[in-house]
Amino acid sequence: MPATLPPSVAHVAQTSSRRVRLIDRTANLVIRASGIAIIIIVALIFVFIGMETLPLFRSAQQKMIFEQMLPGPASPTGAGQALVLGVDEYEENAYWLDAATGSLRFLSTTTRQLVAEVPLPALANTRATAAYRSPVRDQLLVGTADGSLVFAEARFTATYDEKAGRTVKPSARQLAVLSVAPGIAITAVHARQNVSGDWLYAVVTADNRIFSGKFSEDEPAREPKPVGGTENFSGKITHVIVDFEGNRLFATTDTKKLYQYYLTENRGAPFRAYDFPANITALDYSIGDSALLLGLADGAVESWFGVRDKETDTLRPVRRIHTFTRLSAAVTWLQPSGRDKGFVVGAADGTVQLDFTTSERTLLTSKLAAPVHALAFSPKLTALLALGADGVLRFTAVNNPHPEISLGTLFGKVHYEGYDAPAYIWQSSGGSDGFEAKFSLVPLIVGTLKGAFYGLLFAIPVAVFGALYTSQFMAPGLRRWLKPAVEIMAALPSVVIGFLAGLWFAPLLETMMPGTLLCVFTIPLVIAAGTVGWAFLPRELRHKVPVGGELLVIMPLVLVGYWLGQTLGPVAERIFFHGDYRQWIFEKIGQQFEQRNSIVIGIAMGFAVIPLIFTISEDAFSNVPTAFKSASYALGASRWQTAWRIIVPTASPGVFSAVMIGFGRAVGETMIVLMATGNTPILSLSPFNGMRTLAANIAVEIPEAPANGTLYRVLFVAALLLFALTFACNTFAEVVRQHLREKYQAV
Repeated sequence: MPATLPPSVAHVAQTSSRRVRLIDRTANLVIRASGIAIIIIVALIFVFIGMETLPLFRSAQQKMIFEQMLPGPASPTGAGQALVLGVDEYEENAYWLDAATGSLRFLSTTTRQLVAEVPLPALANTRATAAYRSPVRDQLLVGTADGSLVFAEARFTATYDEKAGRTVKPSARQLAVLSVAPGIAITAVHARQNVSGDWLYAVVTADNRIFSGKFSEDEPAREPKPVGGTENFSGKITHVIVDFEGNRLFATTDTKKLYQYYLTENRGAPFRAYDFPANITALDYSIGDSALLLGLADGAVESWFGVRDKETDTLRPVRRIHTFTRLSAAVTWLQPSGRDKGFVVGAADGTVQLDFTTSERTLLTSKLAAPVHALAFSPKLTALLALGADGVLRFTAVNNPHPEISLGTLFGKVHYEGYDAPAYIWQSSGGSDGFEAKFSLVPLIVGTLKGAFYGLLFAIPVAVFGALYTSQFMAPGLRRWLKPAVEIMAALPSVVIGFLAGLWFAPLLETMMPGTLLCVFTIPLVIAAGTVGWAFLPRELRHKVPVGGELLVIMPLVLVGYWLGQTLGPVAERIFFHGDYRQWIFEKIGQQFEQRNSIVIGIAMGFAVIPLIFTISEDAFSNVPTAFKSASYALGASRWQTAWRIIVPTASPGVFSAVMIGFGRAVGETMIVLMATGNTPILSLSPFNGMRTLAANIAVEIPEAPANGTLYRVLFVAALLLFALTFACNTFAEVVRQHLREKYQAV
């Protein structure tokens, strides 16, 4: 008869059983909830980063504020009196030059009433026949019917009152008057102001001549000089532009020609002449005066800039680089932006189109009821003024925060201004207003993979073979000291490793590079010679070294091999590299040797990655069942055969996981690559060049990135790529690990 427990004992057992089940269920619930929470948190991080990048790819937006007739004659003739348009930086006053009255007229964009009219004294007895407004400042250049050139500017004075708020008072000032071609009307004008405040100008006269010159308010007026001669131009000259250096000048004619002049080389004859399929009806420079913006009679809109025929050339003929959405009618006006590489064009059918050169995108399109007569950007690029030939003025608010970004500019080759060919370039800031931002992520992606490759190239053999030797061959007493020592290396701050690599190791390696490369051969040779010599030593002497203590013999051989390599390094440099390996690399390979290069980063990052790979691999080797080794020894296999054919395959899932974790560590490393690579975002696979990784780029650029600006959001794209790369690597590692585990689980 089975024994029964006393009631008190049974009650205690039942209570304990319920408590254990409750604890188990609670623990199971907490573990499951924690796992789900981690997945949700990682997903939310991914979503957050993605949300920060989405505004980069949103379309530009526009909203019409008002549309009304210009004050004065509401007719095509009246609209034609407005030679140029402008709007102040506060977007409270629009203005235009009225050719009929010779005055600047100011219209309030809030009340839509005429608030001021300021006549220019030089236009009192003559008529304005041509005018140009600088896209950067409210500066005007006016050509007259009597051959004079009038320099003027619109001015806006802002005052603030606690009750009334900001008040902007418009005014105008005539700066100077120059006589260019007395008695001959000026038909086209263009001007730039250089950093010294001097005006560089060019004009076309009614007798088909071009004059250019320089004007300064602080110096006596200089006589303008002719450019070319009537025999140089085929047809009537329609447009002329000059850059802010007064060096390059371009002119167009009504015979589908574009002429390029280098004024410092030869003012008498053009440097090049170009044929077009249609007449050029609009012409100007984009900001920076490097690229030409052209509108044609067939509706084509193009960007051209100089490209050298040969690397030794100093003069650059221009070529078509970017093309934009073709308009359905002839281009009538082209207005460049004063802040970026964008511009707006208008057509004879009333179409208004906003384009951007770098990304080659058409951002906005709208349409007037009549042909576009004039256009103007606000200084902050948040408003657009358009005047139709019917005298209707349209004022539009524009939201276009990231025009330079597209998938092509982020991941494709882009032909940037000043470059001879398309390239992958990262350069987020420059020293001038005309700087063209370059946001290619390809050099950073390649730099990330390049840094990880060289780091793992050094770390994997050392860590994996070191772990195999430590777990299978090393004496237990020595292993108890060595393994913790290697694991302590993981606690070294990466900033310290980067500091030592950049400031101490890189200069040292530069002077010892030939000897270091020679050590790749001398160390194995010395070890091989040492092991051969070891076999000839008396058995009694060899037995004094304990089993697993061979490392104590190998280390002196390594030091001897290193010493031999460094000793023979200068000799090898003289024999094979003509006494200077840096110059030899430059001449033979075409690569500049940089002190902080991929070899430095490989060794420095290797020290950061080795502890991770070593520790996980050593545990994987040590956890192979002892029965496997015993069976192998029983069948007559040696220790090395057992290790290579039994231990390594069985532990391969763990070793692969160790390598992939090391790869993730190398990909995400910041401080070492930041301090030891020279931090150069160049696209090069050479081990003698530096690099910049995605992580290092974020660390470098984020302090200078304005919140919600283009650079700020592009850095989030870089973070998203880093996140995706790590996620893909971990996923791939898990798939391979599971495959290896299934393959060897039946062993």
